[in-house]
Amino acid sequence: MTKMAKHPQPHAWMLSYPLFFRAALYPTSYPNNISHFGIQCGVGWFRIVETLARDVESELRALWREQFHRPDQIAALEYALETGRATSPVLPICTTISQVDGELKVEFEHGPMCPADVAESIRTYIDNAVASARYICESCGRSGRFRESYLRRVYCDDCLVPEAPLEQAVTPA
Repeated sequence: MTKMAKHPQPHAWMLSYPLFFRAALYPTSYPNNISHFGIQCGVGWFRIVETLARDVESELRALWREQFHRPDQIAALEYALETGRATSPVLPICTTISQVDGELKVEFEHGPMCPADVAESIRTYIDNAVASARYICESCGRSGRFRESYLRRVYCDDCLVPEAPLEQAVTPA
């Protein structure tokens, strides 16, 4: 008998943004990085991620309401699902939130029902979140700066661990 993979538990505030975080909330329906590994950045950036989620969730809710008034879109979608031609999500979906080389990384898959203007708005929200994270400590959320010597991360002065001189680190005791 094979053991089922355990998915990370979503943070409580993720429940407030069910469209934005639906991959994390429904991992078997949306197998991707966020559904398997959750949010992969320090808690200091969670406020930035939550602001991003709130803004994108608003866009997605407006887009979803708009689709109810477009029976042609719904019919086309249902046909694509029925014939197995739908391979991407109906509405945009967040697939990755992580830290890579000291930068917040957010990836989205836009899906067939996402108009260009909504995709552009989502891209703008993501760009703003990435820009904000450049100056926020990934560990605690206070003001910080990029630290090359600390695994290429953004930290404040208080979250730094003092570095021992190199010769002290390699000298046997």
